Amino acid sequence: MSLYQLINLKQVFDGRAVLDIEHLEFEKGGSYALLGPNGCGKTTLLHILAFLKSPASGQVMYRGRPVDWKENHLGRIRRQVVLVDQHPIMFSTTVVKNVEYGLKMRGVGSGERRKIAQECLERVGMKDFAQRPAHLLSGGETQRIAIARALACRPEVMLFDEPTASVDVENQAVIESVIREIRDKKGITIIFSTHKRLEAARLGENKIFMFEGKLTGPGGENLLAGRIVHRGDRSVCIIGENIELEVNSKQQGACRVFIKPEAVRILSLKQAPKISGHALISGKVLQMTAEDEHIKVLLDAGIPLRTIMTRKEAAESGIFVGDEVKIGFAANAAQTDS
Repeated sequence: MSLYQLINLKQVFDGRAVLDIEHLEFEKGGSYALLGPNGCGKTTLLHILAFLKSPASGQVMYRGRPVDWKENHLGRIRRQVVLVDQHPIMFSTTVVKNVEYGLKMRGVGSGERRKIAQECLERVGMKDFAQRPAHLLSGGETQRIAIARALACRPEVMLFDEPTASVDVENQAVIESVIREIRDKKGITIIFSTHKRLEAARLGENKIFMFEGKLTGPGGENLLAGRIVHRGDRSVCIIGENIELEVNSKQQGACRVFIKPEAVRILSLKQAPKISGHALISGKVLQMTAEDEHIKVLLDAGIPLRTIMTRKEAAESGIFVGDEVKIGFAANAAQTDS
C-alpha cells in the first residue's frame, strides 16, 4: 500500500527549482534512504513529507488522498508524522518533560505521559538522564532524546534528517541500533536523509538517489552530461573532453549519464605503468573523506568525479589530497537515461 505518492512535485526558492520530482512513492512500513550531496533537495523533501512546507506545484497524496495544504486541514495528518532534525532544539527543562511535550499537546494525562516518556527514554538508552537539564546534553545525547520525543507521539512515519551526521561514534552506533529496532519491530515507516552510503545500506531497504533536486537513479552523485555516439556495433558515451565509456544504448546524441562511484578506480603515478590493457585518464585528488570503513574521494578529471575506496586500499595506494593520479573505469561503469 502506498503511503505517499508524489506527482509532478516542484519546490522553488528565490526563483530556483530546488525539487523537481515527476513521480515517487513510499510504501507503508518501508524504510527509505535519501542519498545525495549537500544541497540536492533531501531536507526540502523531508519538510514536504512532514507537511511542514507546501510544494510550489504538484500533488502529494497521503494514504490515497490528496493533501490539502490549508493550515486548518493539516493538523490531523501532522500528528501521524514526526521529523527529527539534524540539530534538534531542546526546551530549557528536564529531559523527561521534553519527551512528554508532544503528548501534552495531544491532551494525554500526566500519569500516562510520564509512563510513555520513561518507556521511550529506556528504548534509546537514556532513562537515567530523565531529570537532567535537556539543553546541556551533548549532540549525540540530544539526538537520542529527540528520537525518544518523536517515538512518544506514536507516529506512523518517522523522518530523520542526517540522523548521525553531527554525533560521536558511540552515539552513532546507538542511534543506528534504535532506528533499526523501530524499523523492524514497530512497523513504522522510516525515511531518512544521509550522505553515508554504508549507513544507507544498514538502515534503508530502499535507496533514493538525488542530485540537484531530481531523482537520479543508481548513479548517485556522479550525474553528468554526455553524448552517445555509435562506433560500429559499439555505443560510446563521451563525457567532457577525455572520458569515453561503453554504454548499452540504441539512442544517440545528448544524454545524462551516471557513473557508479565503485566502478571508478584510481592509481598513483607509480602504480599506473604496471597496469596494461586499460585506458587510463589523468586526474587530481581534490578531497578524501573518511566514511566508516571507506574513503570517499573527489577527483578532478576535467569534470568532478567521485569514487570510493576501502581504508586498506587507500593506505596501500599511498595517494593523498593534491596528488596527480590515473583514473580507470570498470566495465558497465556508466548508465544512461536514454
